[in-house]
Amino acid sequence: MTRHFTTTLLLFTLPTFGQNNHCFCDKDTLMNEAMVSCDTTTFSNNAKLYWQYNCDSIWLTLENVNGQKNVIDEVPDELYGYTYRLGFHLIKEFDKTILFRSGCPANGPCIYTLIDKNNGKTIEQFDQLICIDTDAQWNDAHKYDFDFIVYLTSDPDNLVVYFVDSGQTVKKTFTEKLTGIIPQHQFNKMTLEKNILTISYVTDDDVKKNITINLNDKKYGR
Repeated sequence: MTRHFTTTLLLFTLPTFGQNNHCFCDKDTLMNEAMVSCDTTTFSNNAKLYWQYNCDSIWLTLENVNGQKNVIDEVPDELYGYTYRLGFHLIKEFDKTILFRSGCPANGPCIYTLIDKNNGKTIEQFDQLICIDTDAQWNDAHKYDFDFIVYLTSDPDNLVVYFVDSGQTVKKTFTEKLTGIIPQHQFNKMTLEKNILTISYVTDDDVKKNITINLNDKKYGR
């Protein structure tokens, strides 16, 4: 189920100083050991993404090609050990946007956020997506190579394939009732061949099934 709304994260313009000066806490050595990497990721538009922290704050910066620095995510310093699950974790770069995972409970669903990779604004948020657990520390992890995302809706019950760059969608009626704690996790594999997307899933009765979606049936709007 997706949440259709557009929000804008509070953006901060940071002073121009080296990011390496903000990846250390001299009061808590455990924080330095537990924090996510402060390495820089550079995107196709030359925007840069990097975490920074000190003893009081943890923040994720998106710096565009003009040097404008926008904070797109923050994590309370007392939760530094959970930054990898609670904070933005990069999933995939698209043409004009970047997709992050965040807000993951220990065994619960996550939130997925599309961010404009030039100005750092939130484009859209989604509930748990399908077959997108790309974290190498998770079971059955894999690199997400598709140029679309897939999610479940209710009322009506559909599987929706959303092509992020074009805004086009393909919808497929899905009447199987999945009642797991996280129904999206009952989908375990996606394969694409000759524009036919096959999604494998397991029913509540532990029966393995497939559903196919013809990606030639794209339409604009959702």
